[in-house]
Amino acid sequence: MAKRALKILGGGVAIAVLALGIGWLSRNGIIESALEGAIKDTTGVSTDVEGLNFQPFAGDLTIKAITLKNPEGFSTPHLIKVQNLDLDFQLSNLWQDQVDIESLTVNGLDLKVEQQIPDNNLVKVVDTLQEKEQPESSGNEKVVKIGRLSIRNIKASIKVSAIGDFGIEEDLDISDIELTDVTSKNAEGKLSVAIANAVTTALLEKIPQDGFPIKLDGDNPLKDLPIDDIPFDIEDLIP
Repeated sequence: MAKRALKILGGGVAIAVLALGIGWLSRNGIIESALEGAIKDTTGVSTDVEGLNFQPFAGDLTIKAITLKNPEGFSTPHLIKVQNLDLDFQLSNLWQDQVDIESLTVNGLDLKVEQQIPDNNLVKVVDTLQEKEQPESSGNEKVVKIGRLSIRNIKASIKVSAIGDFGIEEDLDISDIELTDVTSKNAEGKLSVAIANAVTTALLEKIPQDGFPIKLDGDNPLKDLPIDDIPFDIEDLIP
């Protein structure tokens, strides 16, 4: 999913350059529409892009908000809302085989995961992305590289809808994520590990640990689990 998102961003910048030849005054509206269409085609859900401002000669692209709506049948206001996205780049790099982006900063991310029986809104979008993912090319594929990726002010909510009025909803405050040298080839692994650790930490903060026989904390709380002391093989539980 992360790899696909980077390709969309890189493609969005390339579209922005082409849009310069169509009309300078209307360029932002053209890019917004093109980016909305590209994200919808990739994810399968409607997308709104608001407040896009592209300054190619200054090497800056800002977007006030990108909202990925829910797949059909889910009730949360949206799946993902990215706010205040700021992308810094060098115009001359956009024509290279490797598109070097100096930094990508997101100052506000709201993720609303909804679990119904048996569907999950996030899983549905991820499945759509995987279905449309093209096999790796052996040719000179354009690579997007971000020197510094920052995601701040992250909020997540998890809603479980069961039968009737019965259900669970929990809000989480997620720690900021700061990564370096993120590319369209390694983004999937780097982001998934960072997000997994951040979400795990947020969940553990909701659970009183006074009665726990172990202490779960630190930068990587998953490593604090005493897996070696468990009297059975976890791998045997995985089909």
